[in-house]
Amino acid sequence: MPVKYPTVSTQITGTVNPSHAGARDATSGTVGTGGSGGVPTSFPTAIKYSKVAGGRGNQISINRYFIEFDTSDISVTPADAELSLYGFTNGGADFFAVKATFSDGTIANGDFDAIDGWSAGVDNSSNVTKYSDEVETFSTSGFNDIALTSAALSDMVSEDRFKICLIQAENDLANVAGGGVIHKTGFWRTTNTIHLDYTEGTAGFGHKTIGVASANIGKISGVATANIGKVIGVD
Repeated sequence: MPVKYPTVSTQITGTVNPSHAGARDATSGTVGTGGSGGVPTSFPTAIKYSKVAGGRGNQISINRYFIEFDTSDISVTPADAELSLYGFTNGGADFFAVKATFSDGTIANGDFDAIDGWSAGVDNSSNVTKYSDEVETFSTSGFNDIALTSAALSDMVSEDRFKICLIQAENDLANVAGGGVIHKTGFWRTTNTIHLDYTEGTAGFGHKTIGVASANIGKISGVATANIGKVIGVD
């Protein structure tokens, strides 16, 4: 099973704000820094929605995590794929992997809302392109293998740079103000901990022939189906 590691990945910490809308609908934040060479080895609150009371009123803070993989060498839609994250410290934020839209090879402060289909002030659960089901259980002491959707598999072959945002589900994505809550999930960012596993797809003719499913056909007129793009001129 081929494995890919990120070309870039980091947390973006949103601006702390007393209102849910002010924090959630911000268009910029602060890219995570620190650790060796300015790169953190772990993000204990990589995905976060937090509302806490302070001396000057409520303070709401949101973190989103962005990842890019180079998929330019994938020419056939994978049969399946998993995003793997090695948990660290916190596992209390349910989240989705969704399609991101930041520039190739770089994640900047202004990419806090660089999410495909994103609109401010609304529930974006149906607007974004979901790359996973909701992740509701997260180990803080091992790898978490997150199965990717057919939309993700399609983009892995159609996009040279496959970009993901990990976003807290209940409050951030769904635009629901929390009441005195702290939801956060963290994971390691050291070499090889964040990775993408996938099963290579099979090229060739993928349709029924004379009523027989392609999975049950090895050859047509002596030619392996993996080497057939069309039959009588039909894809």
